[in-house]
Amino acid sequence: MQYNTKFSVGIIPHGAPKIGYGLNGVAINTGLEISVPMSLNFCLDLEPKSHTLFIDFYNKPDLDPDMAVEIEYVEFEGMRLDRFRWNSRYYPRYPANWDSANSPEFYDSSTYMGWNGRWELYFETPIFTWIHRLENLGWIYN
Repeated sequence: MQYNTKFSVGIIPHGAPKIGYGLNGVAINTGLEISVPMSLNFCLDLEPKSHTLFIDFYNKPDLDPDMAVEIEYVEFEGMRLDRFRWNSRYYPRYPANWDSANSPEFYDSSTYMGWNGRWELYFETPIFTWIHRLENLGWIYN
């Protein structure tokens, strides 16, 4: 069985970042340059399991302090909750001249990509069961 799942991710660019994105390790787009806020919209048939949506940011020059990608919102089935976008992890790729030994390997619940790297959003299908658990709404009968 598969679940038709509709979701959207709002992105605010700072500068003109290039991004790629995909789901469960499979790239959907690898060369999208953005200069204005936009939404990545999906309507996919997904198996009942855990999924990972990823956004890669990869063209920031080491000396450009202003270029970044910000995740404005995540929406599932028309519902937009901050908790959705906080169910994420950001893995920065620090520049060669950065003291990465004293910097974290990843940031939980980050919505701002200031370095090149990958942002991952974790969710499960069926989506309404996942939302129920995420929001701690009580028992779920199977």
